[in-house]
Amino acid sequence: MADILLDNSFFLAAEFRTGIYRETNFSRSGFNRVYYNYLVTNDLKSLMRETYWNSFFRFNQIPEWGAYFKVIQSCGVLIDAVENLDAGILDETDKKRYMGEAVFVRNFMYFIMVRLFGDVPYYTDPYFSGIIGRSNFVDVLNSCIKEVDEYKDYLPWSYTDPKMRAVRPTRGAMYALMMHMNMWNAGFDDANKEKYYQETARLGKELRETNNGAYRLLTVSEFRQLFRGGSQEGLFEFTQNVNYGEVRGLGYQYFNDNVLRQPQYSQAYVYWLNKYIEKYYPIGEVDKRKELWFDQNIYNENSTAEFLKFKGNTGSGIAFDGNLIVFRYADAILLEAEANAELTGGTGEELAKQLLNMIRNRAEATLYNGLGGTDLKDAIFWERCKELQGEGHAFYDLVRTRRILNSEYCSNPISQSAFLRGAWTWPITETALVNNPYMKLNEYWR
Repeated sequence: MADILLDNSFFLAAEFRTGIYRETNFSRSGFNRVYYNYLVTNDLKSLMRETYWNSFFRFNQIPEWGAYFKVIQSCGVLIDAVENLDAGILDETDKKRYMGEAVFVRNFMYFIMVRLFGDVPYYTDPYFSGIIGRSNFVDVLNSCIKEVDEYKDYLPWSYTDPKMRAVRPTRGAMYALMMHMNMWNAGFDDANKEKYYQETARLGKELRETNNGAYRLLTVSEFRQLFRGGSQEGLFEFTQNVNYGEVRGLGYQYFNDNVLRQPQYSQAYVYWLNKYIEKYYPIGEVDKRKELWFDQNIYNENSTAEFLKFKGNTGSGIAFDGNLIVFRYADAILLEAEANAELTGGTGEELAKQLLNMIRNRAEATLYNGLGGTDLKDAIFWERCKELQGEGHAFYDLVRTRRILNSEYCSNPISQSAFLRGAWTWPITETALVNNPYMKLNEYWR
């Protein structure tokens, strides 16, 4: 799974596709990193045709979904093999753990594909070789949620061995995955959105109250440990280590390459638009993350500003040396806050404020004491933006909440008609049509 997912840059695309970043004059004059403009303006057709930069970032590999299905099929084979082992080869605890891990990976891959492509072919048979079309993605995720829920207790909350903590799937990773899938469906299945919010709120409460001390929010002084990986805040991570040659396109090292200033250069390759960074960090409000994750030029557009969040864990040059964090405890707490804020009648607003302030309190930031309703929902959205900036959640949060349609939340909003035609998706490779009369590609990108 790591070899496939860490070999392209959909992680990087999820940041730059939001449109809050822009190419600096320095970059335009000497390097012309055209992929920024393609991602910002949602011009994925031109991005697919780009040759030079795709040799580094491999955005053009994202539409090749066949690799994802190889992982899915491997998971089915593993589950089938473990279930049918002769007695005595594995004890019951290990059998359950292997099966639980395979279930997590299979459904995590489906979740990744749904966010990239929308409808996807869905199957769980271990040796599936049939010809099928694409299933409605809401139905796919509901099937995934059901299976993950059935197997979540097969995994431990955590591992005592720090080498295994968060990089092997845990029960906490199962909870986080279900919460994300419920919140995604809430954005697209309007008739049942209350059910998805209720489920996310329930799962978040269980995750917080029954994890037996496995997870906690690290303090601001522990942020370097957080992004090194394997901390008590981590729920699921991909292990990476520059010393072992694990420098891949998906990782923070390529994000660092864009947002940090190379020693020999006067500027980084990107800056961020003030309109949005001031929504993250209103001028005059206290927030330790602003001090730790940005330099003094945070509000100066197209300056020598740098985003320092991952700089504390650099290996050679500015390459990031640490795990890639997929899900962490703060992310889950904010999803629970969002779900409670969305519940009908404002019944969850007080808890939503408490959860929001858990994250703000950890950041030594001004606590939220505002109104409920839209004000509270927006506060939670902007909190996710700043807490998870650079971690690959931003574009997907815009899509599932439909804020991608509104220039208050992104610089190049998608129109309602384009959104409904799939402008938020990625193209699917033409090879998906080979020998499959039931297959259809994403028409928006044809």
